[in-house]
Amino acid sequence: MDKRELDRIKTELAQSARVIACAKRFGTIGDPTAMRICYLLRNHPELSVGEIAELVGVSISAASRSLKKMREAEFVQARRDKKTVFYRLQNNSCTRIVLSELEAAS
Repeated sequence: MDKRELDRIKTELAQSARVIACAKRFGTIGDPTAMRICYLLRNHPELSVGEIAELVGVSISAASRSLKKMREAEFVQARRDKKTVFYRLQNNSCTRIVLSELEAAS
């Protein structure tokens, strides 16, 4: 490959929204708290922030921070019922990969 082709490919990779999105998603899910939340939501499809915090063994604020990052990375989606926010896993290819890995590790 010549230098122009290499430069073009480097620029393409650096600007690829898909590459950036995947890096963000997998960076987020690499966090142990986020992985515990995925594992929990795999078997309990919808839980409140308080329930997640209690079951994962972290403070509500720590759970909320993780859930916010996971929502931004499109791993979970939220539903509000009055003052309570419930979370569930999104059905997308990244989430399915993580769930597959969790299943294999079980």
